[in-house]
Amino acid sequence: MLYISALSRTRVYLVVLAALVTLGVAVQQEYRVTLKLQDPLGGHINDFDRWMIMTPQFVHDRADYINDQLPTPPISLLALAPFASFSRPAAQFVWVCLKFPLAALVFALAVGIVRRSGARLTPTATLLVIAGWWLPVILDMQEGQTNFLALLPLVAGLYLAQEESSGSDAIAGLLIGLAIAVKVTPAIFAAYFLWKRRWIVAASAMAGVVLWSVAVPAAAFGWGQTVRWLVQWAGIMIVPYVTRGTVVYAISQSAGSFALRLFSAVPVFESSHQGISEDHYMNIAALNPTVVFQLVRLAMIAVAVTGLAWTRRRLDTLRCPRYLVEIGAVAAFMLWFSERTWVHHYVSFILTLCAAGAVLSDPAEPEIRRRATRAALIVFAIATVFTSEAGWLFGPDGVDWAKGVGVFLWPSVLVTIVATFRWERQPRTVSTTERLPVFRYWSSPRPDEQA
Repeated sequence: MLYISALSRTRVYLVVLAALVTLGVAVQQEYRVTLKLQDPLGGHINDFDRWMIMTPQFVHDRADYINDQLPTPPISLLALAPFASFSRPAAQFVWVCLKFPLAALVFALAVGIVRRSGARLTPTATLLVIAGWWLPVILDMQEGQTNFLALLPLVAGLYLAQEESSGSDAIAGLLIGLAIAVKVTPAIFAAYFLWKRRWIVAASAMAGVVLWSVAVPAAAFGWGQTVRWLVQWAGIMIVPYVTRGTVVYAISQSAGSFALRLFSAVPVFESSHQGISEDHYMNIAALNPTVVFQLVRLAMIAVAVTGLAWTRRRLDTLRCPRYLVEIGAVAAFMLWFSERTWVHHYVSFILTLCAAGAVLSDPAEPEIRRRATRAALIVFAIATVFTSEAGWLFGPDGVDWAKGVGVFLWPSVLVTIVATFRWERQPRTVSTTERLPVFRYWSSPRPDEQA
């Protein structure tokens, strides 16, 4: 009872702390926008502030997509339009405050997936998961991103898929389709369910993309305008990447961007000190960026083929640890090979962190593997913090160098490896007290469970 009481108090403290941090960020962002409005040169403080300037032009004046300043498809306008009715400082405050309940729901659903998989997260594992996740959440708040608008329906869909009924599969697919309509990259999860022969989820996800991308915006803006916007948006955000292999985001946390700054003469970042601008490089070769992209594409295909082979076996039930670790690996793949994976996009890494946390929490795992998992989670939590103000410990350009060397990318690879390596095995004999929280190792329930 004392342990439960202490655990409950810890949860309350964490919730209160998270709420206070959110409020602090919201006040800070509101103040920054207020100061920006007084700037005679104008401008904006972050992406959301820019979208608050642009959204009325789209909604009321039917402006065109002409560049990637609004990188999200027309459905995002339905989410942004209500905030445009506020003043820019008030809109920023409300948008940041909204992130707290969204993040809490994502975390609760992710933990729910763990539990439905027959696993658990110990308090230590939970704290390590939070330690690795909090910074992307804060940066998402500060940058004013829409990541949670895609992540929440995605995680909810992955959770509902574990209900394993025709109705829940259809709803799960529609939610995954919504995530795809907002961010595109979650399409990898529709491909995952198709590969796993979960036909209803996959088909519903594909139908959901059409519903959320075309039908829903058309109800607000009309069919002609919606299709026109979609064609413009796809021509800017999708077609160049697919057809020409454009890699232009040199400091993002994707595998392609890291390869670009390592193997071509593209500056990692530009600094300005005492009025003098300087480009900083870390390349060990000077290949053509197009060649680098093709090499990255080959690496992506190789990883994808390996993943297809690794996930080839159909799961009799999604209420098993194999499902947990597979969707964690899919989430990691989505981040590594998306061209626009910035630090704040690693909010999607929550699935992989939870899979690693489940390994750490399993007393049936060999101690050496649990130690490796604990170490990987600690490395991720410590390394990634240097993309915040802590990076200044390494000098005035420390944050940029931390991003340049990929302090989110490579620790995420480490966590994914320890979470996926040798997951399925015959469990060792454990004591009665240990056996209770251990999750099932087989894809289907035991006969006594089916009864």
